[in-house]
Amino acid sequence: MLEKLLELFPEQEETKPNKFTIYMGNAIKEAREEQGFSQEELAQKIYRRRATLSDIENGKSDVDAGTLWLLSAYLKKPLSYFYPPYARENIRPEEMGELEHELLMHFIGIRADELKRLAIRVVSRFEEFDPVDLYQELLPYIKEMEEKKAIRKAIKERSKKGK
Repeated sequence: MLEKLLELFPEQEETKPNKFTIYMGNAIKEAREEQGFSQEELAQKIYRRRATLSDIENGKSDVDAGTLWLLSAYLKKPLSYFYPPYARENIRPEEMGELEHELLMHFIGIRADELKRLAIRVVSRFEEFDPVDLYQELLPYIKEMEEKKAIRKAIKERSKKGK
């Protein structure tokens, strides 16, 4: 019975590559190269084979939601980056937080594309900044300065007692 029902509704799989998968594949490849990853390196990060990533980049394969999320994280691009412009039209400003909206408004005000690329690079560096790492890196110097300060204080106190 089930087989007869399935015959009534044949699978209508869209052929690939198509306009959508080609756009997404090109966007993934461009972002991968921008980050300096080889196909092999990125494939390992997203838990896929290199051949699978190659098929995705060539538009021969779709990307599932989990893989797209991993690509977004490792390639440091918003999910919308991978979608063609006609698919991005549904993103509304109210879906962004107040700070994201403010940043976007300032970014839109930048006229030159080169300056926009520079702004993206600067903001991406802030994303990599970790104040805890900085503190740990500076901790030996901070301790040294505190020790010197303590020594100076002890010398000062001794000199006052000796007077």
